[in-house]
Amino acid sequence: MVGDACFFDRIAADWDATRAADEEKISRLVNMIGLGPGARVLDAGSGTGILLPFIKNITGSQGQITAVDFSAKMLAIAQAKYAGLGGIEFVVADIMSFMTDNLYDAIVCFNFFPHIKDKHLFFQHMRNILVEKGILTIMHDLSREQVNAIHGGTAAVQDDRLAAAATVCEWLTAAGYNVVNVIDGNDCYFIKAAKSSQQ
Repeated sequence: MVGDACFFDRIAADWDATRAADEEKISRLVNMIGLGPGARVLDAGSGTGILLPFIKNITGSQGQITAVDFSAKMLAIAQAKYAGLGGIEFVVADIMSFMTDNLYDAIVCFNFFPHIKDKHLFFQHMRNILVEKGILTIMHDLSREQVNAIHGGTAAVQDDRLAAAATVCEWLTAAGYNVVNVIDGNDCYFIKAAKSSQQ
C-alpha cells in the first residue's frame, strides 16, 4: 500500500508549476543509475513523468519504460507530455499490487520512496520483477532533511519520512540486494542496489 491517491489526484494539475525541476541535477542522478541503450525500466511512482525523457534519452528507441502511478490524474499528465517519445507504457496501479510478466533491468523510485508504507514488502516485490543483478535505485533531488521538512508540513504525507541512507541500505541487504552506491548529502539522496543471486 502506498499513500492517498486522492491527495495526489487533487494536486496533479498544479504539480509541475509548483515543483521546479533542476534538470542538470536530475540528469546527473539518472546517469548514475547506469542504464544502457535498450534497457527495460520501471519508473515506480512516475507522477507527472519528470524522469521519462531523461530515461528515454539513454535507453533510446529500443528502450522500454513502464510508468506506474496510483494517481490517474498524475499519470494522465505524464502521458499527455511524453507518450510521443514512444516505447512507454503508462499503468495506473498501486506499485505494491502491480503485476507484470516482464522482468526489468532497472527500477527507479524518484521522489517516491517515503510514500511506500511497507518498505520491506516493496523491496521483495521489486526483487521479483528484476533480472538477475538488476538495479533498484531510490533517489531524490533534495536532501533527506528537505524531503522530511516538506512532508512534515502537509497533513496528508506528514508521516511519509525518508529514512537515513544507512538504515535503507540495511533493509536492502536483508531483502537480497547488494548496495552499490550511496549518497545522503546536502542536495540529493541516492541509493543504487543490485539484485543479489542469494537471499
